[in-house]
Amino acid sequence: MAYTVKQLAVMSGLTVRTLHFFDEMELLKPAYTKANGYRIYEEPQLLMLQQILFYRELGFELKRIKQILSQRRFEKLSALRSHRQVLEKNITRTRTLIETIDRTISHLKGTKKMKSEELFKGFNVGAGKDRFNDGFNRNGTTIDCKVSGKDTGGAMCVLEVNNTGWPRHINRDQDEWIYVVDGELELEIGKKRFRLGTRESMFIPRDTEHAWAGSAKIINTYQPAGKIEDFFQELATCKDLPTREEAIQKSYTAKQIDGLKRVFEAHGMTVTGPPLDVASSGD
Repeated sequence: MAYTVKQLAVMSGLTVRTLHFFDEMELLKPAYTKANGYRIYEEPQLLMLQQILFYRELGFELKRIKQILSQRRFEKLSALRSHRQVLEKNITRTRTLIETIDRTISHLKGTKKMKSEELFKGFNVGAGKDRFNDGFNRNGTTIDCKVSGKDTGGAMCVLEVNNTGWPRHINRDQDEWIYVVDGELELEIGKKRFRLGTRESMFIPRDTEHAWAGSAKIINTYQPAGKIEDFFQELATCKDLPTREEAIQKSYTAKQIDGLKRVFEAHGMTVTGPPLDVASSGD
């Protein structure tokens, strides 16, 4: 079925001016334009507009949404599953906070006493726990969010990471800080190699090529938060990606490495090389 721009505006809750703007910036083009200049939209455009609204609801800027949707390998089903996961986490957190509010109201009214620790349910994060009770676990790497970008208005996020290694990459818009809680970590920043031990740390400025790996527990901080949390959520759902060992040994397919690069690129990072081969570093 075909819809005019006015009909689509009514359905979506957007203004005609906004849809015209989306067309002008080539974010959402109509299926075709009639001889009288009327823009006409069909189901593919409606589905694309839904994706735009989902990404905008999750805090993405229009320029970034356009980059994501224009990628050759963009898949609507995968994107929808990722959106669902993010929203489910938000619902879980919101429900917990609402319960805390209701219990606090009852406590203040004197109808039901609260334990002191219950005052902070939904805010505090226990040892070995994720901020939203849904940490990342893949190929021996675990990641728990301790402070979310949602908690800081996007200013920063803090992750606890165990036993990992990432390909050489650049964070285009984020500074990164790594603190080793336990173990040893190898880093390569630019052309320099470092080894961090327990209670040592390293600052990595944005737009700087780097890679790190090791059997260590670290605190990994990003400023601003950017899309790092979304990155790990999407990475957890991707099935056909190379493991760290496959990347080091170059025993991956072109499809696998293209998929990995796509996930990094969609979240503000650029893959520039393979992970560190710590075992053969010679140190």
